[in-house]
Amino acid sequence: MCGRKFSHEELTWADYRDMLQIIQSPPDTNFQPNYNICPTQKVPVCLTTNGQRVLRKMHWGLVPQWAKDTKFAAKMINARSETLTEKPSFRPLVNKNRCIIMVSGFYEWERIGKHKTPYKVEGGDKAPMMLGGLWTSNDKLELDSYSVITTAAPKGFEHIHHRAPVIIDPEQVASWLDNDWFEAKQIAQPFAGRLSAVEINAAVNSNRNNSLQLLEPAPARLI
Repeated sequence: MCGRKFSHEELTWADYRDMLQIIQSPPDTNFQPNYNICPTQKVPVCLTTNGQRVLRKMHWGLVPQWAKDTKFAAKMINARSETLTEKPSFRPLVNKNRCIIMVSGFYEWERIGKHKTPYKVEGGDKAPMMLGGLWTSNDKLELDSYSVITTAAPKGFEHIHHRAPVIIDPEQVASWLDNDWFEAKQIAQPFAGRLSAVEINAAVNSNRNNSLQLLEPAPARLI
């Protein structure tokens, strides 16, 4: 699954602009780093509207158009790729409402018995990571929101968790955002590239902690 993410200070507007081919005006200031992105927080999300790529701040945890409040949003932070077309909240979104959430990486916890060990997960080249998602707007609540799509964990990652987010390669951006689901679902597969998973301090377990120190490694492990 994907329950926490992080964006450090090296993730800049230029990365969003160049990797996602966004042509809207840049923000007045660069995006602030967030070392512990939690459900219900708002982050920049890339989508296609009127034929153009744009960034829009969105609430993490999908709030369907018909929802009267956000009380179930925390249960809608992830969407399983294998059952998207079976779920009433996700099925209307798969063709026209796919999005990309750019981050520096995400956190995952390895569970052994009652003990949970946190890891930071980044691309092997430390480049920004693009996660596939679904988004929607709730007009009654005046809220845009999204879910991160997950799939089976890639080879070598299963010992940490059996699920992982869908990770979009740069050459797949156009297909993911603009093509129909028949083509895009071929991208929603276990990531074939290299991931770095490094054990970190348990301070990340608390959503009140948000500093660069969260990324400092305990004994490192590369997969």
